[in-house]
Amino acid sequence: MNEELLKTVQKASQGQPDWLQKKRSLAIMLQKRFPLANQQQAWLTKWQQPNLAANDEPSLLNHDGDDFVALPINLAVQKYPELLQENLMEKAVRWQDNQLNALHLALMDTGQFIYVPDNTKLEEPLKIRLVTRNNNPHNLIIVGAGAQVTIIEESSYETQAPLYAATEILLGTGAQVKFCQNNCYYGDLVRQAVHAYQARGSKLEIEGVIPENQHGYSSFYSFLDGSDAHWNVQLASMVEADCQQEVVTQVDGYGENTSAQVNEWGWVDSNAQIKWGKLATVDEEPLELHQHRIIASSDRIMVDDQEKAPSFNTSGDFFKAQLPADSWLVRHS
Repeated sequence: MNEELLKTVQKASQGQPDWLQKKRSLAIMLQKRFPLANQQQAWLTKWQQPNLAANDEPSLLNHDGDDFVALPINLAVQKYPELLQENLMEKAVRWQDNQLNALHLALMDTGQFIYVPDNTKLEEPLKIRLVTRNNNPHNLIIVGAGAQVTIIEESSYETQAPLYAATEILLGTGAQVKFCQNNCYYGDLVRQAVHAYQARGSKLEIEGVIPENQHGYSSFYSFLDGSDAHWNVQLASMVEADCQQEVVTQVDGYGENTSAQVNEWGWVDSNAQIKWGKLATVDEEPLELHQHRIIASSDRIMVDDQEKAPSFNTSGDFFKAQLPADSWLVRHS
């Protein structure tokens, strides 16, 4: 255990609720007991002497009403401890899953909290537009039973240091959520996670643009907890020359008429690489899974691992022709 890092985290968490101080300290003390995360070492090495200024940037949403709550996460842990204590990094991006998640919790420095009460239907999308130089931003979104909401994240993460940006989306019974993401990242080492927990009868639609940077790792995951839960994901990626991207899509869960659908479109420049992982269940649960992927470049196109004759000269032509006309991605790819 890194004693100096533990002292840094304990000092930074002073003034936060006791439960969060203990949780962050435990994450440091127990970190080595957890499995290694894929490609984690570059992040862990750079984070051994962190600057833990907990900044609540003015760009964060700030609304505390009966219709919904949207607060900086550092304020939300004070005002809504009953929601945060039981849900923060417990059900979606779980802090005990691997060493990197544990350190992310310990070093969490900014982020957005959103809560939509039961049976609330928000007509206008909620927009997260965080602008920050911090390295461990974390969003927690809780949508109550029967509620409906669209959330759009278009944040700007301006740090040059290795960054891990995580979003958790927790859906109650019968909730319907559309989450759209197109963030801007300035650094070369970027990890992002969009993980969810879905109660029975819930539906989560995700449309995401995979960030353009030199080395990127993106994780999309949902735990489908009960019957008639559906997770539908659409992802678009453009990998520039000499860059590498890896995208992982996984689900857990059980229940009748429960399904996951992932559609992926990628354009790869010369000397670039994109790795779309196979949609899979973590523990081999018998869920209904569907995946469709197209990876193209100026000299070839792969459709579900079958090579086809090239038909596109530019990324713009490719995305215009291949993305669904009604997709949010059409305007952002």
